[in-house]
Amino acid sequence: MLLFVMVLFMVVSSITAANVYVVAIGGIHLRSNTDIIDYSENVHIQNEILLARRGDILDRNGIIIAEDVDAYHVYAVLDGRFDEKYVTDIEGTSVALADYLNAPVEYIRSRLSVSGAYQTYFGIYGRNLSKSQKTELEALGLDGIKFQKTVARNYPFGTFASHLVGFAQAEDENGNGNVLIHGKMGLELGLENRLVGVNGKKQSTVDRYGYVLPGSKVVQVDPVDGYDVTLTLDKGIQEALEAAMFDTRDAFETNKIWGSVMEVDSGKILAWSQWPGFDPNVLDIEDYMNIGSQYAYEPGSTMKTFVYASAIDTGVYKGNTIFDSSPFRMGIKNGQPVRVNKNQNAIAIINNANNKNWGLISLDYGYIYSSNVGIAELLTKVVDTEVYRDYLDDFGFFKPVDTDSIPEVTGSINYQWPVEKLTAGYGQGVTVTMLQMLQAYSAVFSDGTMVKPYVVASINDPETKEPVYTAETTVVGHPIQEDTARQLQQLMYQVVYDQKGTGRFYQIPEVNSIAKTGTAQIAVNGSYEADYNLFSVALAIPAENPKIMIYYAFEAEYARNVHSTTSPLQQLMRKITLAYGFTKPTTDPDDDDKPKVFMTSVPFLTNHSLGYADAKCTLAALSCLTIGNGKSVVAQYPLPDTQVLSDQRVLLLTSQENILMPEMTGWSRRDVLAFFALTHVPVTINGEGNVSSQSVAANTAIDASVMVEITLK
Repeated sequence: MLLFVMVLFMVVSSITAANVYVVAIGGIHLRSNTDIIDYSENVHIQNEILLARRGDILDRNGIIIAEDVDAYHVYAVLDGRFDEKYVTDIEGTSVALADYLNAPVEYIRSRLSVSGAYQTYFGIYGRNLSKSQKTELEALGLDGIKFQKTVARNYPFGTFASHLVGFAQAEDENGNGNVLIHGKMGLELGLENRLVGVNGKKQSTVDRYGYVLPGSKVVQVDPVDGYDVTLTLDKGIQEALEAAMFDTRDAFETNKIWGSVMEVDSGKILAWSQWPGFDPNVLDIEDYMNIGSQYAYEPGSTMKTFVYASAIDTGVYKGNTIFDSSPFRMGIKNGQPVRVNKNQNAIAIINNANNKNWGLISLDYGYIYSSNVGIAELLTKVVDTEVYRDYLDDFGFFKPVDTDSIPEVTGSINYQWPVEKLTAGYGQGVTVTMLQMLQAYSAVFSDGTMVKPYVVASINDPETKEPVYTAETTVVGHPIQEDTARQLQQLMYQVVYDQKGTGRFYQIPEVNSIAKTGTAQIAVNGSYEADYNLFSVALAIPAENPKIMIYYAFEAEYARNVHSTTSPLQQLMRKITLAYGFTKPTTDPDDDDKPKVFMTSVPFLTNHSLGYADAKCTLAALSCLTIGNGKSVVAQYPLPDTQVLSDQRVLLLTSQENILMPEMTGWSRRDVLAFFALTHVPVTINGEGNVSSQSVAANTAIDASVMVEITLK
């Protein structure tokens, strides 16, 4: 029995050992006749990257400005060992792929012909396809063409505050699919530590088809998504600012344009843009500079506001003081600049823009007309130059605003020589940024309180939707008293509404505004360009209680019509007025019984429909009279782009038929002549003044056979 047991044990052991040997060496399981090598080669440990979502960037109304979207990298399977579908028709697949991916056929063919490779990718041509592109490519039915799901950064509105928002790109951290999107510019870069997520991972045992083997252990670490960032930008106002820049580009030969819209009291930036911009989806970037914060420039006459602020705030300003606006001949006395007469030697001569001379005018009108000589008078006879220099510091110039990780420069001032102390008053020899101007003018347009501009409203947890950061208004100083701010606002009101004010063409019928314009020479290689200037305006609405400010600037060849061709900014102002529900007082703030009359521009109405013409007339607050029974305008008076008062009558001729005599009582001779010139109806005009009577009753049909007699009185 013992011998039997021993023999049996030896037999079983031998069979077991043989089976192990055959399995280990030969790869065959004897009992089931299974090819273990074939089986084991089709079992894999799969390491999968679980992609984290980068935080969304949204405008103040929750509209997405930047977001992660599903994207796909296309690749080709070249070996059929592990996949039944692989590329067999290299030539046909090369042609089809090259056509769809807009790639060279030779390049695609070379990728499909890599010897010994299991699969291949197609470089930049096959990266970041959208879902719709993936679907279209799948529809071609190409064997062996596969897709790897990844993530890409998408900017739904294309060119939209691009230099401020910036852009981010997906990067494969170590070449194994561990993709993360990283900020490269703008807020995408500055807020990287808030927006970026942390990828997770998943490890599992799978068969040749990718299915997890039953009973195997799955190890998973979930991804952590980045925070969402809500900005103060308003999509509608931002788009209106972008549109204004395209209109300015079309109107003038300009190299660069920049501007911003900001709430005066809070510092919230509602819009921020520059031209040329770029589309972050395609990265057609010409210049990486954020002009609004990284471009220090000589601002010109918009700096005059701060000279007047220093004079008013120190109590030495009297607006009705008369000065001679002829060229200012500067001499030096006790190391300080002074005005000298024609019999004395002049170190420098300061002229007004375009060498204008208004004779003897008041200091108030020196601001309204934007007189350089007026600034020289103030800084030599009214306010000390060192006092003005101190106010510039108080207004925050020449130091960083330091807001929301926006990269910036600080600007500088030349203030050593006597002449520099005067030229700095009208914005030469001093450089600033738009960001600084927004901050400084917030004090002028308010009660003297200066606030920091900001663009990040909140940062929110994507799961709980709760804020982890909420911005608040930051008061950075009180450089001037409230009374000073109110006096400045009154001067700026006259800049817009005085008939010779430099800002009179910025009026719109919907709301009153206040403004200061600027025109500055541009320094290149130490000297000023003769025919190339910077044009700018600082503007706020409504005039009675400023809530929104606009700063807008561009560089272009000199043109006298720059501050009269204001349609781009007028449209922006109208958008803001509509968004905030601003309204215009029904009477002049200086005369409760006098209706407000303002300057406006006659729109181009000829060859347009009557509906279009009516809408344009309403928008411009003009009274338009239709003549004839046509359906479109064939002639108009006054001509397009004519600057007129808002009570000007506009005549629209639609046909020479069915012309009815209007009620002309009160019409001017000019309007009467225009009416009969358009209609070719004969007329006799007697007297001077306005129409007191007419020989043909109103609403009577008239034509060339009728002689109309008009009496003026």
